[in-house]
Amino acid sequence: MWQRRLPELPPWPVSPRPFPEEALGSWLGRVAARYRMSVQHLCDEHELRLDFETSRAGWLVLPVVADPTIRQLARLARLEEDRLQEIQTTTSEATNWRIQFYCARCLFLNPVDVAAPRWKRVWLDPEVTVCEVHGTPLVSVASSALHRCKNFDQTLKIIGRIELKRTSELPGLRDMRHSRH
Repeated sequence: MWQRRLPELPPWPVSPRPFPEEALGSWLGRVAARYRMSVQHLCDEHELRLDFETSRAGWLVLPVVADPTIRQLARLARLEEDRLQEIQTTTSEATNWRIQFYCARCLFLNPVDVAAPRWKRVWLDPEVTVCEVHGTPLVSVASSALHRCKNFDQTLKIIGRIELKRTSELPGLRDMRHSRH
């Protein structure tokens, strides 16, 4: 019996470019956010085989992605495959962590493009505890909170709420806020 092959889907009309220091899951989350859909829906629509359910942090911390899927992503985004291979997460143990780490200043203020926050790959390295740019300790977030996010915009909302709560609890900032009134 012959099998009917579906036509190849056209490339995405617009695709954010990955940043060299970005994690692959971060880029994929930004692509999904661009089209106002979940990463799961994006994968379903384009028959992308990504195993993000094995990660405690979901799509943000992907295990190593197979070459055929990288090839398909590169075609859809009109990128060289090497560009996506370079941003793969090489630390597979990060998928099992109960918490993930980040630097809020680096996350929200991307010096290359201030309108495009991104999750750095280096934050997935278990040896890294301090931001290499700011010299401040990385902040933790529960992987389960990230797992619930549908795309990168939702991730930014969650981190934004965490940062608002965290900074409002700092003694100096709390005192300054009360002194204005």
